[in-house]
Amino acid sequence: MSDDVRRPLILIIENDSSLADALALLVSDWGFASFSARSGSAAARTLGSHIEDVRAIVVDFHLDDGFTGIKEAVAITKAIGHPVPTIVTTAHAMLAEHEDVFPVLSKPFDPGVLRRWLEHHVGSA
Repeated sequence: MSDDVRRPLILIIENDSSLADALALLVSDWGFASFSARSGSAAARTLGSHIEDVRAIVVDFHLDDGFTGIKEAVAITKAIGHPVPTIVTTAHAMLAEHEDVFPVLSKPFDPGVLRRWLEHHVGSA
């Protein structure tokens, strides 16, 4: 765990647990620390004051109970107190692109695209 403290923390908000696990594994393989949650509020509750350690957010557009990942990411960013690089993943790119708040990565996507985005916005782990 002490090793994770030194690695940039990437927050993954994804309601599909299999996909969240796969993303967390990839992010970890790339040298980043990761934390996965089904919603922004679950992430904030679990991370507590460590929410400020989040260096980037990878969020699904469609979450449970009618929530969008965009709203969840905006709320997390407000809780952190400063802008945090955020990318939205979705199988419904046309819907997400209308929001025009964060860049959109259409599912299925090439993991290399996400890795390059993280390295560009967070730096190499």
